[in-house]
Amino acid sequence: MEKEKKRKLIPPFVMLTAGAVTSILMVVKGCELNEFLARLLTILIVFYILGCVLKDILDRIDRQNTPPEPEEEDEVIEKDTEDGETESGSEEQEAAEG
Repeated sequence: MEKEKKRKLIPPFVMLTAGAVTSILMVVKGCELNEFLARLLTILIVFYILGCVLKDILDRIDRQNTPPEPEEEDEVIEKDTEDGETESGSEEQEAAEG
C-alpha cells in the first residue's frame, strides 16, 4: 500500500523536474515567451507520459517479484483407515470428543 502511494508521485515528479530544467535553460538562452511556453508544454506532456511508463514498468516488476498468495481450500480431507473405510476429519473430531 505504501509503495502504491509513492509510485503515484513518480509521473508528476519526473514531469516537474523536466519542466524546471527546461525553464532554467530557456531563461538562460533568452527565448521568446511564445516559444518558451510551447516548448515547456511539450516537455511537460512528454515527460509525464515517460513517468507513467516508468511507473507501469516498476509495478510490473513488483508484481513479478511478489510471490502469489496461497489459495485456501475449505475441503474436508478424507483419510483411509486400516479397515478400508474412509474417515473424514469431522468424524475424527467427534470420536475424540466422545
